[in-house]
Amino acid sequence: MQWGWRHRAEWSPNNWSFNGAVFVNGEVVGVQSLMATDFAALRSVKTGSWLGVAHQGKGIGKEMRSAILHFAFETLEALEAHSGGFIDNASSLSVSRALGYKDDGRRSVLRRGIPTEMLELRLDRSTWRQVAHATVEVFGFEDCRDFFIGSKSR
Repeated sequence: MQWGWRHRAEWSPNNWSFNGAVFVNGEVVGVQSLMATDFAALRSVKTGSWLGVAHQGKGIGKEMRSAILHFAFETLEALEAHSGGFIDNASSLSVSRALGYKDDGRRSVLRRGIPTEMLELRLDRSTWRQVAHATVEVFGFEDCRDFFIGSKSR
């Protein structure tokens, strides 16, 4: 499965990339992303995030990932979610593991021109439903359902 960032002009119900800002007291402190390729067939998504250093270690990373996973599994009815992290980024990997992600292999990548390893992670919907996570409410989804899933008559 190939993941990549797509421009909004290329958005379709099967291939999309949603980027949401994370606010604390009116200030943007991070970004939480949800991407899908061949979503109608695979019902699979990938999460990615960035959180400002000053806001790490306060539970915000777990809460923002929990919110986007709720959207993926409960609203979009995804069957699985993928994520990953550099093997030396223990805090990022611990957020994923706390939400139920399991190791799904390693791959070599370049980070700032230096070879390193990424740990690939996978979470299925049934495991997600067994793990404690933030309470989330989604408002207004019906107005944009076609952008994510396609026809309202699924």
